[in-house]
Amino acid sequence: MELSCTSVMLPRWELDETFDKLQAYGYDAVELRCRYNPDDPNAEPFFWGRHLSDVSPDNILDKAEQIRAAVKRTGIRVAALAPNASYDDTEHVLKLFKGALAIDPDRPPLIRIDAPKHDRTRPYWPQFLAARAGYAKLAELAGEYGVKATYEIHTGTLAVTASRALELLRDLDPNHIGAIYDVQNMIEVGIEDTRMGLELLGPYVAHCHIGNRLPEPGDQTTRGNTSWSWRGARLAEGVADIPQLIDDLKTFGYKGALSLELFIPDNFTPGNDDEIVKTEGAFLRKLIDQS
Repeated sequence: MELSCTSVMLPRWELDETFDKLQAYGYDAVELRCRYNPDDPNAEPFFWGRHLSDVSPDNILDKAEQIRAAVKRTGIRVAALAPNASYDDTEHVLKLFKGALAIDPDRPPLIRIDAPKHDRTRPYWPQFLAARAGYAKLAELAGEYGVKATYEIHTGTLAVTASRALELLRDLDPNHIGAIYDVQNMIEVGIEDTRMGLELLGPYVAHCHIGNRLPEPGDQTTRGNTSWSWRGARLAEGVADIPQLIDDLKTFGYKGALSLELFIPDNFTPGNDDEIVKTEGAFLRKLIDQS
């Protein structure tokens, strides 16, 4: 397994700085954010806003040489791209496919492609079947380009568990479509036993997001019950049993990237990025290296 980090959680690091620091902190790979910055060039850097690295679908081909040089200099492989693209936006998707190939034509990064959100006001099955048809076309397109797209198991989507993701991707070519096993998203809906979930997905397990969360009580609603929300937590402190997950990944024979993805109170404030990436990465590295 490769120790990776998503640069989505690193809005305050420049592109070269991201590679250099991940190398210094013992990582093997990066999941590279590839999204559009907001129009305001002075906007405060934020996870889902402006990033100093500024890699986007429109400039990734221009930045590919700089990225390849950073890979060669540091040994940090680009394991995946983290864009914000839907499968029915073919122009956007093709920019990402071409960008992945420009970074590494022999082993192109995985490309995360969003599914539509689940609309609770409409029947579920027509939405699910439409998404399945969309991913079938996406898998064919990825096959034509020789790349691999991924579906992230995510709250609010049409497949929020490993078993539902399997139904979404069933019978599609696992060489060109796969799932991102995202533990912190699955926590919110009641995560299935991790070994069972991995075995269910089988060849569709393409990538893994490692984070953790804790439930927090809120105010009482107008109906008289307590509202609840989830906040990001350190790997060792949240609901998910991360050591067990790593053990299950080893038993499953997973050889891909474990991509640290933490959005916790500690890193909403500038200045804590290095400490979080270093300490949480060391926690994961110890688990990975244990026999």
